[in-house]
Amino acid sequence: MTLTQEHLDFEKLSRQLIGLTILKVEYSEIAYEPKNTKPYYPTQFANLDSVDFSIFLHTDNDKLVEIYWDDKFFQFGIGIKVNEQSDFSGSIIWDVSTNNLWKKFIGTTIIDIHITWETVTTTEEKTGKTEKFIYPQDIKITFSNDKNIFISAAGFLNQGDKEVYGMQDNLTVTDNEELAKQVKMIN
Repeated sequence: MTLTQEHLDFEKLSRQLIGLTILKVEYSEIAYEPKNTKPYYPTQFANLDSVDFSIFLHTDNDKLVEIYWDDKFFQFGIGIKVNEQSDFSGSIIWDVSTNNLWKKFIGTTIIDIHITWETVTTTEEKTGKTEKFIYPQDIKITFSNDKNIFISAAGFLNQGDKEVYGMQDNLTVTDNEELAKQVKMIN
C-alpha cells in the first residue's frame, strides 16, 4: 500500500496528539429524540461504546481534539481535528470522563498513535471505471499508563448484534483489544 502526501499529512496530524494529557472526555451524539435526552452510546458490551458521531478529548495546553467519522479519504473513515470547529451541530454532549471506559485515561499522557489504513475498491456501474481508496479505518492510542484505546469507524447495524461493520457513519470505542477483535472493530 502506497500512501500519498495527503495520507502522510494525516499521520503527521495524528502525531500532534503525542504528549497531550487527557483532562476530560466527551461524546457528541445526534439528538435522536430532543425531548427525551438519553445517551445512545452504551452497548451490550462492557467498555465498548458506539458513538454517533464524535469524541472530544480535552487536553492540557488548551488543545481540544475531535475524533470523528469523516469522508476525507473515503466515505466513512476516521477524522481528527485539533482546535478546529466541529462540522456537526444540533448534538448532545455527554461528559464520559468518569465512565469505566475512560476514567483510567484521565490525567494520563498520549505516548503513541497507530493508524490502520484500509483499501477499498469501487467500480462505477455505468462506466465500469474502477477506483481504489486508502482510508483510516481505526486508531490505536497508547497512554502513559500502558493502556490503549481503540477507535474504529464502524457500528452495529442492529441493537444486540455481536459484530460491527465498517463503512458506517459511527465510531466504536473500547479499551479491550480482545473485545475489539471479537466484534471485528480491528483485525
